[in-house]
Amino acid sequence: MEVVYGIIFFVLGSVLASFYCVLATRLPEGKSIIKPRSHCLQCNHELAWYELIPIFAFLFLKGRCRNCHKRIPFYTFVAEFVTGLLFMGSYFYFGFSYNFYVSLFLISLLILIFISDFQYMIILDSPLLIAGLGIFFLKFFYFDINVALYSLRDGLILFLFMFAIAILGKFLFKREALGGGDIKLSFIIGMTVGVSYGLMTLVLSTFLALPYATFSLLTNSSHEVPYGPFLIAALCIVFLYYDKFSYILNLFM
Repeated sequence: MEVVYGIIFFVLGSVLASFYCVLATRLPEGKSIIKPRSHCLQCNHELAWYELIPIFAFLFLKGRCRNCHKRIPFYTFVAEFVTGLLFMGSYFYFGFSYNFYVSLFLISLLILIFISDFQYMIILDSPLLIAGLGIFFLKFFYFDINVALYSLRDGLILFLFMFAIAILGKFLFKREALGGGDIKLSFIIGMTVGVSYGLMTLVLSTFLALPYATFSLLTNSSHEVPYGPFLIAALCIVFLYYDKFSYILNLFM
């Protein structure tokens, strides 16, 4: 039965990832996620049902549109496959538990933010709102109202901390140091892991972003680096290895 559940969550993750790709590419451009139906971005060919099957459609079509034979964005295949693996892996790692359901929200944010922030330098508000509400109600359901309310407090503290950094960075560098989406994402970080682990998440995210930022500075004249993907990746790592980071935190304390 464990294997069956694993397969179910793999399929669920890949299907949701296909939808996330639509959200992350349409909403930043102000387009509807309902109309028009899924279509080729090159020739506007409306996709048949079998062209919408996650993972298998990409393999069956050999990564090209059936109508114009132009390449289908490879990130859609990667997002579907990786999300399926992460959903399945979360189930095997956590089982049906509070951590498992929270991990589904975090994985979903991971995929959405990677696509939208790298392509459009935007972190969408609606996924953050849904994830925040979901995590709040999970804390209320699995623990109690006090734990849920404390998570809001921790989220607000981390939000204000990042907001202060953004103001200081703008004062020092005379330009935006942090985007509004990054600051809002810090609220989700505080809600999920608390203030102490949230600060560790921020530190880890800077180390994750450093190689990409260095490469970007050397090759990109705009010098703009999407920080959101590294923030959410750091949050997923801290959440997954909470006990290991607890040991590190205790050493410093």
